[in-house]
Amino acid sequence: MAKVPDILRRVMARFRPRRPDWPILGWICLSALAWAFCYPPFPLGPLAFVALVPAFIASLRLTARQAFAYHFAAGILYNTIMYWWIYNVMKVGPALIIGSGLVILILFLSFFNGLLGWLFRILAVRPYGLIAYPILWGGLEVVRSLGEMSFPWNDMGYALGHWDGLIQSVSYLGIFGLSMAIVSVNCLAFRAWKSRGAIRWAFLGAAAAIPLFLAAQGSASLSRPDPTASRIIDISLVQPSIAQTKKWDEGYFKDVMQKTWDTMEGHPVDSAILKGTDLIVLAETAVPDFLRSRPELYERFQKIAAATGADVLVGALDFASDPKPYHTYLFYNSAFLFPADGKATLLQYSKLRLVPFSERLPFDDVFPIINYVNLGEGDFSPGSGYSIWERGARNVSSARNVSSARYAPSICYEIIYPDFVRGARRRGAELLVNITNDGWFGYSNAPFMHANISRFRAIEAGIPIARCSNAGISVFYDYKGRVLGKTRLSEMTVLRRKVALVSRDTFYQRHGDQVEGFLAWAFIPGLLGCWFLAWRDNRRFAGRS
Repeated sequence: MAKVPDILRRVMARFRPRRPDWPILGWICLSALAWAFCYPPFPLGPLAFVALVPAFIASLRLTARQAFAYHFAAGILYNTIMYWWIYNVMKVGPALIIGSGLVILILFLSFFNGLLGWLFRILAVRPYGLIAYPILWGGLEVVRSLGEMSFPWNDMGYALGHWDGLIQSVSYLGIFGLSMAIVSVNCLAFRAWKSRGAIRWAFLGAAAAIPLFLAAQGSASLSRPDPTASRIIDISLVQPSIAQTKKWDEGYFKDVMQKTWDTMEGHPVDSAILKGTDLIVLAETAVPDFLRSRPELYERFQKIAAATGADVLVGALDFASDPKPYHTYLFYNSAFLFPADGKATLLQYSKLRLVPFSERLPFDDVFPIINYVNLGEGDFSPGSGYSIWERGARNVSSARNVSSARYAPSICYEIIYPDFVRGARRRGAELLVNITNDGWFGYSNAPFMHANISRFRAIEAGIPIARCSNAGISVFYDYKGRVLGKTRLSEMTVLRRKVALVSRDTFYQRHGDQVEGFLAWAFIPGLLGCWFLAWRDNRRFAGRS
């Protein structure tokens, strides 16, 4: 009978980490770096078509378990580059909690990098891997966008955001399909590296054909004449660029609001830049307080609406009494609309998709005890549904308001969900107005990435988008994702454009739910199938040894 110390030694030997193969880890990290720097504001998007190839080649020398570990380690590097900007929140919140949360977030997201490495190693040696792996990648991106802990910020397709001609295909493929196309090119390039002779050239030709097809389709779409616009809506986006470190300090409240008035040229009633506009848009939490508790601001916005003849959309907080025992009130991150006549009923929309751990603790309605935990989050409640608001649209020939423009308000994080924009479009929206406060992100890559994501929603749903940010980037996109005007980061300005109410009925708008549902459900048996293949490979290896 073996002695206990011998058994312990064997167990420890089994779980003792092996010394990493630094060259292999280096190649996988190189891929992670290349992938991270493909996203805006960096102009390296097309590099995404081959960024994964070094990691694929290096992974062949690893077991599936090792591939998970190495890709997990490279994922830490990748996700640190992608999400380092969250540290800015530490300047206005509990630093220790937020810093710990950032570390946990990076480790959590790196798990998906490890899973992708594990899946690749299992499928790389199989003939159907070229087809299965991109589908599983797309399925994983869909799954990451589901549930209360979702954070679908870095889908592969977003890397092409600077290249209008390469992203028009999302009107058919959606962001997840574009990600699959990019991963497919990487897989084909990898197989070309593994092959010899004519087969290598065949794989290289197939790899080149995909981006060429995307470019050709995009070029054809962009060159196609736009429908003649019969209606336009004149929109002004107010970007005061208020520092986040001061915004929520009660002692600076008057200064914050004064800077907003100054951005609107100090005397908004007589402001030339706002005269004649149809809709004035202020950013998320432009009023960093509960608007209904500030009657002086309520009255001032009504006067601005009446004097300018424009509807005024303002981001602010709201509250309502809560019958549940663990809260006295329900708090909402809201948008308020002051109608142009200054007298009509105030309209309100409350944010539906809340940022996990920032605005709400996930599953707090399933496990009420969580509501007693304070991690510095906002403790917001989701709103009750979409809002579709109307504003008189101008006839292009007469420049008079002759009909209604129907638009949907959205707040910040909601724009990263394709199904959210599709839902607004199905309810009759002709325009999406997104308000956000990217001042949380500071001087980083995040404001550029957030604005870039909005562009994809415009193309997918075939709808123009007006995006107003407190500190930038405020931007107008048309229904093909083309920039109609944008601000610089931290610029104090008003951006005004006449937006043509031109939209199109895209394939992805009609069938996106089915496509995403298929990918999500395909991922589950695909993952189980890969687990079975890994188990069978391990048994065969054990049998030979």
